Amino acid sequence: MNPLPANKILIKRLRSANSTNDAAINILKNQENIDWIIADEQLNGRGRRGNVWTSPLGGLYASVVISDDKIEYSHLSQLSILSSVVAAKTIEEIIGKNLIRSKWPNDIFLAEKKLCGILIESVFIENKFYVIVGFGINVKFTNEQNQAKFSYLQEISDKVSVEKCFNKLILNFNKIINIWDYGKSFTRFKNYWLMLTQDYGRIIKVRIKNILIEGVFENIDDHGNLILRVGGKKEIINTGEIFS
Repeated sequence: MNPLPANKILIKRLRSANSTNDAAINILKNQENIDWIIADEQLNGRGRRGNVWTSPLGGLYASVVISDDKIEYSHLSQLSILSSVVAAKTIEEIIGKNLIRSKWPNDIFLAEKKLCGILIESVFIENKFYVIVGFGINVKFTNEQNQAKFSYLQEISDKVSVEKCFNKLILNFNKIINIWDYGKSFTRFKNYWLMLTQDYGRIIKVRIKNILIEGVFENIDDHGNLILRVGGKKEIINTGEIFS
């Protein structure tokens, strides 16, 4: 992939959006070109499986549109891990190393509380395949209730800003997706992600729809899927939610 020069990136900024992923898809349906969309707040922010992502002022809510004829549906699990690495690298540049932990498939935690969530969606519009990656990063404190449930970059860096975080996110995404090169360098990013997770080798529970499966987190494969050892068998899981 060829990196986009910073001055060629098309960014749309919104005061509010139901969700930046939805806004990006609507823009594409209107046959407009866009690379990134950012909103000050999301009125109906959502995570995987329709989970609510609280999105008040003070957070970074941004989605990137991936439009590349070489990227296919089979790349989505790798892109999930890759997007988590993009967010982790961005966060580390702001608050330093060794503070965050990754949770499969792409959540990031600080001090045992969720700091970042990522939602990947794919869509065909006019027979063209697009991947939309939505990032939600808690940057500044909002209210006491949210502080009890989530972590914030402001806890570590009082000079952090949403704009600074967004600029770093764009640069890291552009750099990492080009190094990834349609999966040729995925192992490099998979290994980095594995260093960040605390679930590696532990007994975990994974919810798939309404079913809980318990097993040992053995690895992630070269597609980004979770390898779970259940008894004497390996289960390959491409979607779900971990409960440690």
